[in-house]
Amino acid sequence: MYPFAQGPSSTYIGDVKLMGTVAIVTGAASGIGEATAREFARRGAIVVAVDRNAERLAVVAQDLVDTSPTSCFEVIDVTSRTEVEKAVATVTHTFGRVDIVFNNAGIPLHKHVIDTTPEEIEKVFAVNFFGAMYFTSAVLPGMLERKRGSIINVTSVAGYIPNPREAAYGATKAALSMWSHGLQNELYGTGVHVGVISPGPTATEIWRTFESPASYSGKLYPPSVVARAAVKMVERNIGHMTAPRQYGLLGAMYPIFGRQMRWGLRRFDKDAQSRLKR
Repeated sequence: MYPFAQGPSSTYIGDVKLMGTVAIVTGAASGIGEATAREFARRGAIVVAVDRNAERLAVVAQDLVDTSPTSCFEVIDVTSRTEVEKAVATVTHTFGRVDIVFNNAGIPLHKHVIDTTPEEIEKVFAVNFFGAMYFTSAVLPGMLERKRGSIINVTSVAGYIPNPREAAYGATKAALSMWSHGLQNELYGTGVHVGVISPGPTATEIWRTFESPASYSGKLYPPSVVARAAVKMVERNIGHMTAPRQYGLLGAMYPIFGRQMRWGLRRFDKDAQSRLKR
């Protein structure tokens, strides 16, 4: 773990529930993870920023010190159970506990199923699902012992609506969502809160790393929308949120109007491909 020298703390403006908590944020070097790490720190949490991009992570973590002087960072690969368990043990030894885990680390897989290999699917599951599972399993015993804690898993609207060329990616998010909701049932009454945030189209690096052209070409929302939802979820023990909220309606409609929605998605994607060929 890489600590920074303590500096002056800025004025606290957040909810008391976050003040002084120890929060691990994965995928914190950019996008939603970075925005959430900054928001947690601004509201008084001690943030342990986690990512595999050491250079970018160090820059983000240094900025966190301006508002949360004891914040630090860990450079690890979330697909390694050994590295995850070691990181959680280090954080627990240093701060005495882990209060919040924000499982955000994720990678895209935007390819037609015919062009997708089993190895690629295994890789995206290793990051998007098993990475979150490793962190959850590592922090859960301590949270259960203290009868408090919050685990927030970042899924996606793509886990509810099958977007073109995202079958494998959507499957990872659907699996994480269902597993998280199962945890909510099994951990009821223990004092441990489990929440699911399903972002809509968000302006992150994921949109610059597609293997094939994206089918969606509409508005991208800033990561701060998801970060604010994460704060609200922790403060109010909310079980599920969609950010932005209006995308929750699409997920609710799919089981009823799935056939029509699939037709619309295929038609939209066909039109998008036609435009690219012009």
